Amino acid sequence: MRLPKILTIVLIIVIAVFFIGVGVLVGKRLGNNGIVENSASLSPYSAIYLSTGDVYFGILDWSPSPHIENPWFLQRSTNAQGQATVGVYPFSQVAWGPSDSIYFNSQDIVFWTRLSSTSSVVEAMANPGAGVIQETIPPVQTTTSIPTSTPAENNSTTTATSSKSSK
Repeated sequence: MRLPKILTIVLIIVIAVFFIGVGVLVGKRLGNNGIVENSASLSPYSAIYLSTGDVYFGILDWSPSPHIENPWFLQRSTNAQGQATVGVYPFSQVAWGPSDSIYFNSQDIVFWTRLSSTSSVVEAMANPGAGVIQETIPPVQTTTSIPTSTPAENNSTTTATSSKSSK
């Protein structure tokens, strides 16, 4: 039995629309490059680390190009006592008065991650009236062992000692 040409075309269109719809639903469910997320523990906010070392926080969107809405940024500084500090500040409060969006060159993004709903950065961004986050970074304790002699000196000392003891 042969179907009329118009019915065949309509059937092909219906099947194509079905598969496109399924693809969109699966894409929305998986999101983030195929990684299934537990959305109950994640906030809508992301952190973006750039090749310049800058870190931005906000609501990340990839269309038409990577950008964040309501951006905040991480600023590193040193206090009067010489201790390293970090702070997270709303981008809209910088002196030159930027808009509420930052667009990024995707080649400059080293990595990005969604932030936990319990993050102190998320809490500050969700309640901007509560103030900015500022913390002092404790100094890193490093221990270095400094050799008192080089391996060559150790070998020559051993050789000299052995030659003396063999006499």
